[in-house]
Amino acid sequence: MPKIVIVYIYALGGESGYRDKALGFVDSYLKHAPGIAHETLIVCNGVPANEDTRSIFSPLPDVFYFDRDDSGWDIGGFQDAADTVSADMMVFFGGHTYFRKSGWLARMWSVYQEHGNTLYGCTGSQGSLQFIVYPHVRTTAFWCHPSLMSEYPYRISQKGSGGQRYEAEHGPTCITNWVRSKGMQPWIVGWHSVTPVQQCDSVPNGFQKGNQSDVLVGDRLTAPPYFAIP
Repeated sequence: MPKIVIVYIYALGGESGYRDKALGFVDSYLKHAPGIAHETLIVCNGVPANEDTRSIFSPLPDVFYFDRDDSGWDIGGFQDAADTVSADMMVFFGGHTYFRKSGWLARMWSVYQEHGNTLYGCTGSQGSLQFIVYPHVRTTAFWCHPSLMSEYPYRISQKGSGGQRYEAEHGPTCITNWVRSKGMQPWIVGWHSVTPVQQCDSVPNGFQKGNQSDVLVGDRLTAPPYFAIP
């Protein structure tokens, strides 16, 4: 069996609404089985794991915790997880994610086996150079071999939602552009589609398209109401 580790960012000990988001994540997991075995790493950003944290995530399988400061927010947490834990495939989830249908992890692993070690995401954007947004895998829910994440040459350490964090997601030196510079193709993966990130806005019922039924894992921008992209 492959060693698959899913990583969830739990911020600020649940303050600022993150506790409710975590409860929603766990509830959606219990309703929608992954379809393949995995370990679960909870990255506690800013506040160490405590009794309440452990009670929230106790229903998940093979749970372990990693305490860190909140530097670099979710991206910094993902980088530390990839540097610390070995796996055949690592799946990274932001605090706003939730599951929509059973078999999501089995689908991720199947596509990973087919296309090999590169960058995969549940949602993406073709970007807009007018706003200095490059085609990118959205970092709300994505996966790769942890070594690929560790090799990304820019350490994200600043706090705050802008600056380094946005650059890592969709700026000129973003993770997606860096992967492409290595000759790898980043993919956006749905239930019925595997699409190059450069073409992902055309996926029927993909991210903010139609009824979004092809999206593997949701987040706050896939939950209604949302503004569909023409």
